[in-house]
Amino acid sequence: MRKHLGILSIVILFVTYIILQSLVGKDIGSSWVIMILIGYSAAILASWYSESGFWRKVSAAILIVLPAGFLVIIAIFVLGLNGF
Repeated sequence: MRKHLGILSIVILFVTYIILQSLVGKDIGSSWVIMILIGYSAAILASWYSESGFWRKVSAAILIVLPAGFLVIIAIFVLGLNGF
């Protein structure tokens, strides 16, 4: 079971994305933040407890690149607003 948790981590992220995309245009308020946190936390736990190997490395890389990429995009946006 532990050898499949790396793949499950990626699947959890994908399902979270699909759920959030299905809610586009609906009035859910700030519930989307809670959904992202639950999905991301579940993916982190699945990756953390997975067996070492290729899928654990891939899921860990994705879990690192997603927030880092988000922060880079926000920083670029803020710099663009400041006329950099």
